Amino acid sequence: MRIDCHFHTNLHSCCSFVSPEIACEIAIARDLDALIFTEHGVYWEQERLDALQARYPRVRLYSGIEIALREGYHVVAFGARFLNHPIHHLSLPQLNRLVAPKRNDIFLFVAHAFRYQSFSTPELRGILKHCDGMEMRSINILRGQALISDPKILPENHPLYARTLQAYDLVPLFNSDGHDEESIGLISNELHGVDPPVNEVALAHLFKKQIPIEFQDHDQLSRHVLLSG
Repeated sequence: MRIDCHFHTNLHSCCSFVSPEIACEIAIARDLDALIFTEHGVYWEQERLDALQARYPRVRLYSGIEIALREGYHVVAFGARFLNHPIHHLSLPQLNRLVAPKRNDIFLFVAHAFRYQSFSTPELRGILKHCDGMEMRSINILRGQALISDPKILPENHPLYARTLQAYDLVPLFNSDGHDEESIGLISNELHGVDPPVNEVALAHLFKKQIPIEFQDHDQLSRHVLLSG
């Protein structure tokens, strides 16, 4: 299974320039098996997600959510839903209280942890202790600070990402964090020997027990991010 666990559409994320329909069509063309819509501060309505799924059965669709924390970082969640209304910001203690009743059925990962600075902070360290995974690569991580390390394109501060991942024993994730058509499928997670699970809870359980392998479309990705070195 090849899956992108971090993608935004213009239905719910004002920063996105791609419609859900176009996202599905391109995902299929680029051999994605599954895609999680992780809109800012809101889940998709299940009925609307089901209707879109019926139109595009060749790609399995899920809804997650990207949470902006008051501590200055973003956490992506998928699995059991823990919000029934849109939110703008949460503190880490608020997030922990919300997910606590369903924590075993929710996968949390930090998005682009070192996008704006190449050092850890007390706030980030506190957040990482409560997460299952860490995003190691995305368009937003690579843009402006990417280098060629054959056969992969890595961020310039990749050693910091790698040390942090190991220090907190987290699952690595590789996503587009896409907001436009060109980014779809350029970075994704491969889980061998499995098909897309039936729902988000089963997907969360899968990521808690199986380490994904990174897929990169090297040629397309190199044109999409600014390379240095």
